Amino acid sequence: MSKRARSHCSRAARSGARLALALLLVTTLGGGLLSTQSQRTPTTLAALDAYASFFHRRQVVVQAVSEGEFQNVFVTDGPHRIRALNVAPPVDGETELLEIDGTYWDVGRLQPNDPRLDQYPIAQLSQELLGKPWPASGELPLLIADETRRARLADTTTLRAIAIAPQDYRDQQVTVTGRFRGRNLFGDQPEAPGASPHDFVLLSGNASLWVVGTEPKGRDFELDIMARVDTSRWLEVTGTVTGTDQLISIEAEALALAERPSAPAPVAISTERDEPRPPAEVIFSAPTPDDIDVPVDSLVRVQFSRDMDGDTFNEQVAVSYLGADDDAPPLEFELSYRPRNRVLNISFVEPLEAYRSVEVTFSDKIMTRDGATLVPYTLSFSTGGS
Repeated sequence: MSKRARSHCSRAARSGARLALALLLVTTLGGGLLSTQSQRTPTTLAALDAYASFFHRRQVVVQAVSEGEFQNVFVTDGPHRIRALNVAPPVDGETELLEIDGTYWDVGRLQPNDPRLDQYPIAQLSQELLGKPWPASGELPLLIADETRRARLADTTTLRAIAIAPQDYRDQQVTVTGRFRGRNLFGDQPEAPGASPHDFVLLSGNASLWVVGTEPKGRDFELDIMARVDTSRWLEVTGTVTGTDQLISIEAEALALAERPSAPAPVAISTERDEPRPPAEVIFSAPTPDDIDVPVDSLVRVQFSRDMDGDTFNEQVAVSYLGADDDAPPLEFELSYRPRNRVLNISFVEPLEAYRSVEVTFSDKIMTRDGATLVPYTLSFSTGGS
């Protein structure tokens, strides 16, 4: 997406310095760290906390709210909180339940030169938080997000819905369908609940739960929890959601053989926007506001508090030198919006001039994906000699 910016001399006052580390913590994912085509394991923060070794390096999806600010962003469900990267801090006064696709890392289990995390300032973060260049196992768990979106209530009761939000189903009777997986023969669960010798795992997609309270048998069938040959069978299970948020189970009351579900029909996507939400804001940037001695070949990065409509940046971002003549040639730059972490990159076709004051302005015609507008913002900084 190419842009030409002409002189734009308005300035909107903005106070408060932003730490440069903040932007480093939300740089775009890459280098094979995540695969967006992989299925993710629906789970809870409680499970991540309890079974760090099981979930280490695993791609997961969780529901949580964000808290903190700038480089100190966490996701929390109340009792549990995990430091997160690529998740924007909450807008002041707004609490929103998010569904977060990401990868869970117990960083201390990796070597400092591990290439999978080399684009993140882990050593700097460890030094600031722990006073040492690299954490030990358990000292720095991280959830590195690939995508965030507003969480929505499930339309139907499924294994995934229970696995990701067990508090919504606790002590309720449910009926779910899944593939029989024996006594955790494929390592779908971190451990067994130990309720009885007959406990077995039920799987649908990448979501799995323990079924307890009855043997896997019924009219015209009897399955062996230790036989992989039986894991081709599908069961309908009716029972009560029990266990803990760390290890969820269904206490079965009735079992029946089920057919393998057919592929779901494509879901029509509504083009109507939700009710507009509060306006979006710029939450931090690199360079920081009023920064000096910025290298002339710098890339400007700006992160927003909300998911933005990338098409609306067209003609709504301007860059100019303060004090430039009206007939001075415009600065040429390119825009690249990365929705997964709400970051807009501004790269200049030619290096900036040395020892100049630069102003980057964002208009209120830039919009979020749900139709809200951006609070107008101006970023000013000064270049150095090189």
